[in-house]
Amino acid sequence: MKHYLPACVLASALLLTGCATTSPWSGVPSQERQQWTTIGMNAYAAKQLRTNGFGPKDVKPWVQYGITSPQVIISWYRAGFSAEQTSKWLEKGLTLREAIDLTT
Repeated sequence: MKHYLPACVLASALLLTGCATTSPWSGVPSQERQQWTTIGMNAYAAKQLRTNGFGPKDVKPWVQYGITSPQVIISWYRAGFSAEQTSKWLEKGLTLREAIDLTT
């Protein structure tokens, strides 16, 4: 009996802790969550993109060109490049700075 009580307490604590964890998708509406997953973005990438003003429709062309890194999408977009332009520069092995220098 002495060992039963601590085991129950431990099991209860683990169960409650497991239930208390939040989903990585918390804060993202279910319909939008489905749109992000449809284009192949995970919760962490989607949240980073959402924080920077992107929605699934904005990111879809980037993913279609094989660009899935939120950092790449955000930085190249802010520099004025489209998904298509970015993919061409990246295929040539150029950095964002090099692409900017070549276009100015």
